[in-house]
Amino acid sequence: MKARLCLHGVDVKHQAQLLGLVKKELKEYKVTYKVKEKYFPDNDMYKCRVARFMPQNDEEWLRVYCAWGVLLVSDKLINVADIIIEYEAGTLAEERVQGIVRSILESKLHFVLDEHDLARRIDLLRGRYFLDKLPDYDEKTAMTALRCHIPWHLYVINKLWEQLLLAGGGQRQLWRQLRVKLRRLRSVLALVKPLFPKAADWQRTLKAQATALSGVREYDVLLQTCARLRSAQDREAKAAWVLQQQDAEPVAQSTMLPVAAVPNLQRLLEGLRQQAQVRALQQLKLNQLTYELTQLYMAVYSWAGAPCCLSLCEFFVQRLGKWARKLQELPQLQPDVQDMEQLHRMRIRLKRFRYALQSVPELGAASQLLRSLKYLQDLLGVVHDDYVNEQYLVQLVAAYPELPELCYEVALLRGYEQAKADGALEQLSAQWQEFERLLGEWLEELE
Repeated sequence: MKARLCLHGVDVKHQAQLLGLVKKELKEYKVTYKVKEKYFPDNDMYKCRVARFMPQNDEEWLRVYCAWGVLLVSDKLINVADIIIEYEAGTLAEERVQGIVRSILESKLHFVLDEHDLARRIDLLRGRYFLDKLPDYDEKTAMTALRCHIPWHLYVINKLWEQLLLAGGGQRQLWRQLRVKLRRLRSVLALVKPLFPKAADWQRTLKAQATALSGVREYDVLLQTCARLRSAQDREAKAAWVLQQQDAEPVAQSTMLPVAAVPNLQRLLEGLRQQAQVRALQQLKLNQLTYELTQLYMAVYSWAGAPCCLSLCEFFVQRLGKWARKLQELPQLQPDVQDMEQLHRMRIRLKRFRYALQSVPELGAASQLLRSLKYLQDLLGVVHDDYVNEQYLVQLVAAYPELPELCYEVALLRGYEQAKADGALEQLSAQWQEFERLLGEWLEELE
């Protein structure tokens, strides 16, 4: 089947840079030029100059386009600096495409995988990228899940890698968002595994990318807990101040508020997080990550043209129905559960099911079920973070004996975390029963 992939240049200054990279690989191709311009509702538009590399031999099914121009989306100008490769998936042309992609990504320019159709790229930027409107969408075959439900995840992930690596680390929220997107794509790959035999290999590749971010993640969780403790103490201090205002002599509000809940611990964690971030960014290269995602894109398309006797909805119902029934077989959660490994595995299963369900609009999962899944996942997350953080904080105190006040601050933070974890454990049983009820209703609707 015909496939198109687009490498978008992030820091390209002139179209000649793109042309030079392509001409080096396609010396025997002839080049023609054309200007494209199109207007859309909401005042969106694009205008670009396209160089078309066409083979001298029409039998060779490999064409390359270099597009240079701008998009106007939501009154913002966005550069277009694209190398678009059109080829026949599963043929000898695919091997040549891999060589071209490798050569382009070995250059000094930075590239990310992006939507090749500029009209659909505008939709993606505006958040109105509907899968069932894609030209390759065919509800009669489950293979649509490969060519429509996976590529847009790759575009979003590659863009987040660009923001993270080329902005020197970005905001903490960006690290979390990238981890979530990687986990979501891994869940989708697990869902389509019967259609895509190489899914498990690519799940491991994506997990390795996420692991590179995990060191920073542990510090972010602890720093977030420090901020919550500070907010809780602030609320208590304000409440005490209001009571004193009512019952006694006025007291300055500033005297009631703590400067910081755990200042030494927070300062230490900030420094350690910065070190972990520097180490992570030194090991990660944007073009290498783009190459891995491009290889996954091509692997998906090489299988997407295979015949399949199941329709898209039939396949999703079978797969997610099987996952749902396995969740029903899990043991009843009790408030006194102490097996943290079991709880962690349960949380991973719930998260995988939720992410996959959210990625399949065809089944129209009820928002109530999704909210229940999210709430249950968060409760288990609180319990797991408390377990992991306790081990880490003990090691941290032992590693910094020159900070005696650290023991008190860690004890304060541990008490706060333990109280939250205890509260989460108390809610698990009732929340699990509610989830089981909603899941049963959803399965009945599928049947």
